[in-house]
Amino acid sequence: MPMSARRQFLRERTGPIHQQLDECVGTFSDIPAYLRYIRGMLAFRRPIETQLASTRLPEDFGDFAPNYLADALERDIAALGANPAVAAESGRQSLPELSADGLLGTLYVLEGSTLGARLLVRRAAALGLDAGNGAEHLQKQSSDLGNWNAFAALLDSAREVDDETMAQAALATFAHALNAFEKA
Repeated sequence: MPMSARRQFLRERTGPIHQQLDECVGTFSDIPAYLRYIRGMLAFRRPIETQLASTRLPEDFGDFAPNYLADALERDIAALGANPAVAAESGRQSLPELSADGLLGTLYVLEGSTLGARLLVRRAAALGLDAGNGAEHLQKQSSDLGNWNAFAALLDSAREVDDETMAQAALATFAHALNAFEKA
C-alpha cells in the first residue's frame, strides 16, 4: 500500500522520537533482554489499551477495532517465569484525552507497531520463543497485516482532521512508550 500524504506527515513528525524508541528497545539477543522488551511493551500498552477500551470510537471508524496485546504480553511474561503485574504497574502515567483526531495519532503508533513486529518475531524465534512460550503477542501482532491495512485506509480517508492534534497525540504516544521502555 503506497504511503499517503497523511502517513508521510506523521512519519516525518514522529521520526526522531520513533528512532529514539527503536534505539531504546534495541535488539534482544538473550532471554533477559527479551523479557525487558516485553515488560516495556506491557507498561506501554496496558494503560493505553485500558483508555482505548473505555473510549467510544467515532462512527466513521466503522467496524475498525484496535489490536489489543496487553493480555498476551502478560501471558508471555508469565511464560518466562516473571511477574506481569510489576511490568503493568511501571507504566502508570497520565495519558492525553483521546479526541477523534487524537485517536488517529495514537492508533498510528499502536497499529503501526505491527510492521516492526514482523522483524521482532524472527528475533524471538532465534531465542527459541514462539506463540506457545513467550512470544504470543508478537505472533498475534505480526501474523496478519489486516488491522494495519484497515487502519491505514481509515487514516487516509478521514475528513476534517486537525493534523497538529493528530501529530501531537502520536508524539505523546511515542513518548509514553519511550518512558515505559526506559523504566523496564
